Amino acid sequence: MNINNYPLKNIRILELTEVWAGPMGNSLMGDLGAEIIKIESYPRAPITRPHDVISARRGLVENELSQERPWDGYASHNMANRNKKGLSIDLKTEMGKKTLFELVKCSDVVIEGYSAGTMENLGISYKTLKQYRPDLIMVSMPGWGVDGPYQKYVTLGSGLDAFTGHWLLRTPPDTEPTETMSIYHTDAIAALNLVVSVCMALFHRDTKGTGQSIDLSQAETFIPHLTKYLMEYSMNSKNPTQIGNRHPSRAPQGVYKSKGDNQWIAISIRNDVDWGNLCTLFESNDLLNNSLYKNALERIKYHDEIDEILNNWTVQYDKFELMHLLQKHFIPSAAIMNEREIVYNEHLTSRDYFIKIDHPIAGEHSYPKNIWEFRDIQEPLFKRANIYGEHNEEILNSILGINQEDIAKMWNKKIIGNTL
Repeated sequence: MNINNYPLKNIRILELTEVWAGPMGNSLMGDLGAEIIKIESYPRAPITRPHDVISARRGLVENELSQERPWDGYASHNMANRNKKGLSIDLKTEMGKKTLFELVKCSDVVIEGYSAGTMENLGISYKTLKQYRPDLIMVSMPGWGVDGPYQKYVTLGSGLDAFTGHWLLRTPPDTEPTETMSIYHTDAIAALNLVVSVCMALFHRDTKGTGQSIDLSQAETFIPHLTKYLMEYSMNSKNPTQIGNRHPSRAPQGVYKSKGDNQWIAISIRNDVDWGNLCTLFESNDLLNNSLYKNALERIKYHDEIDEILNNWTVQYDKFELMHLLQKHFIPSAAIMNEREIVYNEHLTSRDYFIKIDHPIAGEHSYPKNIWEFRDIQEPLFKRANIYGEHNEEILNSILGINQEDIAKMWNKKIIGNTL
């Protein structure tokens, strides 16, 4: 495949990240044409490559091959690691570190997502790596950044969601956070910020000739998304209340029942025009003319009462039928879809959103395509996720020029491996 037109052509990135934020960000740069070499831990199993089938059933493709190599059959890994070559190597050994140093010499960027201090403890800090590539760009993206009282704390997306206060905001009023599902918005934001930071550092290097050490705190990348609530406290000394699916200035807004078992639709009334249109569709002059509901501030006071009335109306409709009806009258709304409905959705299907990818262990399945399309590049980059240790010899021989005899010694000494 010719990738000469891709924005990050001729850029080589060494990735030392796990789980979702770092891996997804690197996949996005692979989509842009960068060569991504994923340095995977060995013999310790990467977090998204569990070798205990019982402990992580969700997302495991259940076929004979995946039972033999379960670490290669998990959707959580295969989803977030496209367009990469993988090297599974023990960086705690001198030979492992020496191999990394040789790769750094011929690479542009190193990205690491370990807890702060881990790279220094391994002897592969930015200061060390810069000796092998003076204009190296390195991004460190621990949960709380590279310094500060929390620098060595470990976390995942759910912990960062809690730290930023997002979890509490999403909790429905008068309930406990235990009733709110864990989400990983922080991972998604960190992945995109990773792409931006690397692209800007590459631009800086091209113009100034120098590399960069970038501190990318995943918590701090997300906090600006909650600016409204932080500024409410900063300006008025008021802590925000739990809002769940509601909005501080729009009413009614929420998730409402529709026809069928466990079927729902989301509706958001932005202003009095939307409210009038909704009441007209509802054929309820009583609602429209009720002085208690005359504007958003008043409707917020009676949100529970309005929700009860709305639920009695929406439950009579199929969620897609109601969505089209509301959208026809410019009322923001969307049917809440399950996974099957997403995969077969007419809009996504018309845009060829899902791509069939065949994986030697997981088999052929539909995967979401690249998030951006370049109109003058007709064929998107999308290579399946690597099998553990699949490219060990290719990377060592083709890129570093290590002969087969020395590679065999690395296998024998368990410096590299392909099983867990």
